[in-house]
Amino acid sequence: MAQEAISSFWMPGWRTPGKTLSIQLNRKVRWTALFVFIGYYLGAKLGFALTFHPHPVSVLWPPNAILLGALLLTPSRAWWILILSALPAHWLVQLQSQVPPGMIFCWFISNSCEALIGAGCVRYFAGYPFYLNRLRDVAIFCSCGVLLGPFLSSFLDCGFVALNHWGSGSYWEIWRIRFSSNVLATLTIAPLIVAWVTEKTTPWDRISWRRFLEGTCLLTGLVLISFLLFNGATEEADSALLYAPLAFLLWAAVRFGTRGATTAIAAVAFLAIWGVAHGHGPFSENSAETNALYVQLFLIFMSAPLLFLSALIEERSGVEEALREHEARIYLAAETANLALWTIDFERRKSWMNDKGRDLFCFAPDEPLSRETVLERVHPEDRYRVDDAIEAARGGSETFEIEYRLLRPDGETRWLIARGRYLCNERSESIELIGVAIDVTAQVKANLELRLQREEMARLSRMAVMGELTASLAHELNQPLTAIVSNAAAGRRCLGRRLNDPSMFEEIFQDISADAQRAGAVIHGIYGLVRKNETSRRAVNLNDLICDVLRLLHSDLIARATAIETELAPDIEAIQADPIHLQQVILNLIVNALEAMHQTPTNNRRILVSTAVSDGFVEVKVRDHGVGLPRKDPEKVFAHFFTTKPSGMGMGLAIVRSIVEAHGGDLGARNVDDGGALFFFRLPRG
Repeated sequence: MAQEAISSFWMPGWRTPGKTLSIQLNRKVRWTALFVFIGYYLGAKLGFALTFHPHPVSVLWPPNAILLGALLLTPSRAWWILILSALPAHWLVQLQSQVPPGMIFCWFISNSCEALIGAGCVRYFAGYPFYLNRLRDVAIFCSCGVLLGPFLSSFLDCGFVALNHWGSGSYWEIWRIRFSSNVLATLTIAPLIVAWVTEKTTPWDRISWRRFLEGTCLLTGLVLISFLLFNGATEEADSALLYAPLAFLLWAAVRFGTRGATTAIAAVAFLAIWGVAHGHGPFSENSAETNALYVQLFLIFMSAPLLFLSALIEERSGVEEALREHEARIYLAAETANLALWTIDFERRKSWMNDKGRDLFCFAPDEPLSRETVLERVHPEDRYRVDDAIEAARGGSETFEIEYRLLRPDGETRWLIARGRYLCNERSESIELIGVAIDVTAQVKANLELRLQREEMARLSRMAVMGELTASLAHELNQPLTAIVSNAAAGRRCLGRRLNDPSMFEEIFQDISADAQRAGAVIHGIYGLVRKNETSRRAVNLNDLICDVLRLLHSDLIARATAIETELAPDIEAIQADPIHLQQVILNLIVNALEAMHQTPTNNRRILVSTAVSDGFVEVKVRDHGVGLPRKDPEKVFAHFFTTKPSGMGMGLAIVRSIVEAHGGDLGARNVDDGGALFFFRLPRG
C-alpha cells in the first residue's frame, strides 16, 4: 500500500488504461535517477580533483550542474526521487575525501537547494519540457539557473563552512570562489546535458559522410588547438592566442546548433581548467586563486554569448522550417483546390505565380509579372472595375475581393473570384501585393443552367395551372366573342333593312371594339403567363397584378361558387419585380385556396386577398376557409414534391417560394383559428 501511494503521488493514473505511459515514465525516472547517481559521483570526484587548497571550494563543481540538468528534464513530481538518488553518491564521495559527516550533510543541503532553486524558477518561467532552442529560454536559464541558484545557495554554503569550521579563508572569499565555480559549471555542463537529451538524434545510418567528416574535423581541430593553448603554451605566450578556439566555437554553433555549441564549450572548459590546475597555459602566471578566477571569467564570458548565438540560430532555423512547411501545406492546398497564387514584390522587383496560376492566365514559366500584365488578361469590360478595387485596397490597406472575367489569349473567357491585399512596411508604404484567384467558370455555368431550368420549370408550372383553368378561360373568351358575333349580326340585319342611322352603327362598332379588347386582354394574359421569355424587372403595382389575376379567374370563381373579397391598400407603391413571375405567385396561391375549399360548404367558400405596407415591405395575404395546413409541420407544404392532390406534382408552392426569395422577399403560411389557412409573402419596397 505504501508503494502504491508513493507511485500514485508522482505517477497519477498508473492503474488506469494509460498504464503503458506510466510504465514508460517509471522507467525514465529510474534511468534518470541512475544517471544522477553515477554523474553526481563522478562529477564530485572531478570537483575534488580541481580544488585549490587550502580553500574548500573547487574551481569547477559539476555535481550541482548535473543535478540541475536532470531536474530540468524530469517532471517536477519526480524531483524528490532524483534528490534522493544523489544523496548516496554525495555521501560516498565526500567520505572518501575525508570530509566530516556534518559538513557532508550541510553541503548536500546547499547543493540540492542550488539545483532546486534554478530548476524551479526555470520551470515556472519556461515551462516543461525545457529546451535551449529559443533566446527567451536561454535567457531564463542564464538568469535563474546560472546566476540566481548559485547566488542564493552560496550564502548557505559559506554559512555551513563557517559553522563547521571547515577550510580556511574569509566568508566572502569562499562565497566568491564558490559562486564563480558553480556559475561556470552550470553554464558548461547543464546545457550540455539538456541539449543532448532533448534534441532529436539522427541515426548513424542517416548521417551523411560529409556531415560526419565535418563534425570530426571540427572536434579534432578544437581539441588540438585547446590542448596546445591551455596545456602546451607557456606563461609568456601572447594573450591573443586565447582567441584561437573562437573560430571553432563559432563553427560549432553555426553548423551544429545548441548541441554542437555546448559540446565545444565543455571541451574547451575542461582543457582550460585542467591546464590551470596543473600549472600550464596562459592562466598559470599568478597565484592559484587568481588563476582560477581568471580562467573562470574567461570561460563564463566565452560560453554565455555562444549559448545565445546557438539558440538564435536554432530559433531562426525552426522558424524557417515552420515557414517552409507552412508554404508547402499552402501550396498543396492551393494545388488541390486549383487556386492561383501570386505575389508582386515592389521593393525587390520580383514576382511569383504558381503553376496553376500561370496555366490559368496563360503566362510562360519564366515570364515576368506585374500589376499591368495581370490586368491585361482581365476582360475589357471588367478591367477598370478590377483596377479600381485593387487601387482602393492599396489606399486603405484593406483586402479586396472581386469577381471578374478573364479573357485568355486563345479567346476563351473564364470567370474568376480573386482576393488579395497590399503588405506595407513600418512607414505604411506598399511593398508587396499578394493575391489568390479561383476559377469558378464551371460554377457560373452551372448557376446559369440552374436559373434557366428554374425559369423553364416555372413556365411549365404556369402552363399546368392554366391547363386546370381551361374551361374557365374558355368561358371568359366565349362571352366577348358571343357579344361580338351578336353585334355583328345586328349590324348585318340593319344593313339588310337599309336602315340609315349612324348613331346606331356607332354604338354597334363601339360594343364590338370593347368586346374585342376584352377578349384580347384575356388572350394577352394567358400568353404572358405561358410564354418563354427572359426575366425582366420593372415597376409593378401589386394591386394591379391582383386585379389582372382575378379577371382571369372570374369564371372559375363563379363555377366553384366562391366569393372573392379584396382589401387592397390604396397607398401601395410600385416595386421592382418581374410581373409575370408575381402573377404566377398570386395565381398559385388563389388556385390553391380554391382547391383547399373543395369540401367546404358553398355558403362559407370565401377568399380574402389583401395588401398592406409595413416596415419597408409590401405584403400580400391570401386567406381561405378550407382544410388548413398540416398541424404537425405546416412548412411541409413548401417542400418539393409534397402534395395533397391525387394528380398534383408538388412543385407549385416550392416554385412560388423560390420566386419570392429571388425577389428578396419571404413566403410563409399559418393556420387560422376559425378554420382555413393564411398564405402571405413580403417583398421589399422600392
